Amino acid sequence: MQILNSLVPIFSVIILGILLRRQNFLNRETTQAFNRFAYFVALPVFLFHKIGTAPTGDGLANRYMITLLGATLATSALSWLIIQLGNFNWNARGTLIQAGFRGNLAFIGLPLVLFTTHDLPETQQLHLEAAVLIALPPVVIFYNIASVTVLSIYSDSTEKLMSWRKVIFNIVTNPLLIACLTGLIVQRTGLTIPTAFGRTCDVIGASAFSIALIGIGSQLASISVAGRWTESLISSLIKNVACPIIGWLIGTSIGLSGTELLVIMIMCATPTAVSSYILADQIGGEADLAASTVVVGTACSFVTLSILLMIPI
Repeated sequence: MQILNSLVPIFSVIILGILLRRQNFLNRETTQAFNRFAYFVALPVFLFHKIGTAPTGDGLANRYMITLLGATLATSALSWLIIQLGNFNWNARGTLIQAGFRGNLAFIGLPLVLFTTHDLPETQQLHLEAAVLIALPPVVIFYNIASVTVLSIYSDSTEKLMSWRKVIFNIVTNPLLIACLTGLIVQRTGLTIPTAFGRTCDVIGASAFSIALIGIGSQLASISVAGRWTESLISSLIKNVACPIIGWLIGTSIGLSGTELLVIMIMCATPTAVSSYILADQIGGEADLAASTVVVGTACSFVTLSILLMIPI
């Protein structure tokens, strides 16, 4: 039932986005508008309000941060090692390494966590959600720095390399990071969000995941994976299988168990983010390969997440 109630709704909306794109109900311009609204408006508003009104934690957020960041770092190293040992061309290596560690935490991980914890007592549900949200900022920062680094190292197009000044600018102006940090300030200082403003955030934030998931589906519909299945599958196995296993090892070692452990393993098992394709295209990686890793990773994640939800943890 957990798969039916938690995973199916998310992938159903993604499939809806694919169908809408193939029926020309959505096009490239509307898809970009959907993605921009979700990324720059709806999701930041959702994150700010959720974190700002979250109950004070008991250290769970710190354990989640250690587990998620630790699993991401370890997966990055594993991805680099496997890709280095494989017979891949130089320009493809950075693209595959990034696909092996950069997960879709915001648009797939968060809604899946919300659905998975929906039937818990409200206090416990809010506690788990808040801990996940507070653990995100360090991982978002790492994603940006590590992705640009590996793509730049293995790029053949040196004229497209992104300067570190721009990398830092992109990090400090990242709307998701800003939303998390400002929400955390409100939570820690005990500031009260006015009712009218809070309800406005609820209305805007409620649209975040539906718009984002439709946008993901629409974007996936325009991507071809012809001839890149094998390479894409390698990075997908690293991201969808190795990362949650490493997350389980780290989580259990610091005292996580039960639903607390399941929640952070879901975040570790999220598929490769669509943003990895956009970044690879900007910095001179193999854009077609990056797009393929997103499609293959998203498809594989339905299987791995289904197995994860069935395992009695």
